[in-house]
Amino acid sequence: MTGALFTSELKERWDTDGWCVVPEVIPHDQLNAAQEAVHRYFPTPAEMIEHGGTGAGAWHTWDAPWPEFPFHSSRLNALVLHERVVDLAEELLGISDLILYMGLVTAKYANQPSDYNQLLHADYPNHMLVVPRHEVGYQQVEFFVYLTDVAEEDGATRFVSLRKTKNIPVEQHTLNYLEYAELYDDPSVAAAPAGSVVAYRPDVYHRSVDHSDPARYRVMLHVSFRPREANWGGYQAWPIRGFSPELIKYVQQATPRQLELMGVPGPGHRYWDQATLEGMQRRYPGLDMSPWREAMA
Repeated sequence: MTGALFTSELKERWDTDGWCVVPEVIPHDQLNAAQEAVHRYFPTPAEMIEHGGTGAGAWHTWDAPWPEFPFHSSRLNALVLHERVVDLAEELLGISDLILYMGLVTAKYANQPSDYNQLLHADYPNHMLVVPRHEVGYQQVEFFVYLTDVAEEDGATRFVSLRKTKNIPVEQHTLNYLEYAELYDDPSVAAAPAGSVVAYRPDVYHRSVDHSDPARYRVMLHVSFRPREANWGGYQAWPIRGFSPELIKYVQQATPRQLELMGVPGPGHRYWDQATLEGMQRRYPGLDMSPWREAMA
């Protein structure tokens, strides 16, 4: 990720502001494939108009039951733990021993109310049981992976730099508009082309913005990582999806590294013996267990 994609300027923004936009993370061919797959889940703006607008659709509120990773679509699954996405998480957090703790896809349409998410807020209260700590090994990172172009007119998220909020007490996770009016006027808009990634810390204040143009919409993946030992952080649990065809399909197609990011012990881990290797193979017949077998040998 270093060099063309993740520059020193972006790293400085992450360190000082707590968020940044990284362009062109997802290769065009994989982005195009995912964009086609999105229509299995979400109607186009034209289709929403045809069916009477957002109020008549399944995605008319900000807290709709959004599709969760692993998805039915392999083309969407490929982006959640894409090597460039994982590389970016490692670069930002400064460690490689990470766990994926969130994978969702959401869409935003015209006149879809954001309700209290329009208030400046920090995500950490429902991403961790403790309070944020910025040293390496304790941080978490949230990503918006843009599957469509996101302009200011599409309701791009507004962010406030940590430099401007460092003196706000940690327990004030939501900011009153009257008391913090100057922060609501902050011009930092997370607009970027499709394939870009917005990265931010769970204690960075941000807010949603609604829009009213029925010809526009925004679709993005929400992907979040934490250090493996940071068990105080989380959002979703992959084991509860253990009976789902989507998870079974994904596991059998995933690499050892991708499975490690979901919590599966990697090759060489002490969990593996002859019995667990054979049991894993029976549970997931299509999974190539050779890396685990070779490591044990």
